Amino acid sequence: MDDPRLVCLGNLTIDDVILPDGTERPGCTGGDALYACLAARLFEPRTEMVAPVGSDWPAAVSARIRAAGLSKAGLPPRNLPSLHNRIDYHADGGRTWTLFNGDEAFHILSPTIADIPAPYLRAEIFLILAMTFEAQIHLASGLKRTSSGLVALDTQEDYILGNEPALLKLISQCDIFMPSAEEVRQLLGHEDWETAARTFASRGPSVVVIKLGAEGVLVHDRATGRTIRVPAQPAQVVDTTGAGDSFSGGFLAALLHDRTDLETAARAGTIAAAFAVSGYGAAPMFSAKPGEARRRLHALAS
Repeated sequence: MDDPRLVCLGNLTIDDVILPDGTERPGCTGGDALYACLAARLFEPRTEMVAPVGSDWPAAVSARIRAAGLSKAGLPPRNLPSLHNRIDYHADGGRTWTLFNGDEAFHILSPTIADIPAPYLRAEIFLILAMTFEAQIHLASGLKRTSSGLVALDTQEDYILGNEPALLKLISQCDIFMPSAEEVRQLLGHEDWETAARTFASRGPSVVVIKLGAEGVLVHDRATGRTIRVPAQPAQVVDTTGAGDSFSGGFLAALLHDRTDLETAARAGTIAAAFAVSGYGAAPMFSAKPGEARRRLHALAS
């Protein structure tokens, strides 16, 4: 296949999902790289992921990933079990993540610059998804050395406290910053989203996207000073685990087609997120169709 235009860097996971009503769905296929990559491919087929594969990763899932058109070149093997999470959702909309493997395994199962196939380094955009903070730092610096592509950063709320100065430095090295509302609260201590977006943009990123869950997203363009709000798309919500990652993939894929049209990119992201929440794990992203995604995007523009 042609070299990818977008590369999603992150993890593959096995997730046990527990809903507020006590419903349990163990063993869901997940991982931020998988959600983001499948979402991006709804709008840009030249998208690949780099995500290490654990020793017990199900062969059937690997086959399904390959059947979806993704290359095994971005799936380096690791000699330890796959990342395994328990995700407890609360009635107030919050959630608690429990990683059974521990931080060392999380780091080993996060991608490194050496894991990225040489043709992938010619991509136009790289999305660094949530992983260990150290792994994100190394990827960002490595990509700046080895590639001319834009670097988009999606942070993780678990490591923010105590790492604020270092994280702000990392943000300054990225072109697009895509935090969640909770990550903004932890970093800046307030909920004035527009002010927060401008604060982050002043540190370096040309585009800041704050993901607000059911309230949609706020997007700020540093070059024009423009800030827009785009609502979430209506959806039958089953499992929100990969919504933010799917948004990020859809947003960046659409951005490849017009770097100045942030509103359309945000709409594409919300469409991808709506697919993601409609079932458990990454299953709805495997079954989502590019034609339907484009139809929905066209309908929003008309």
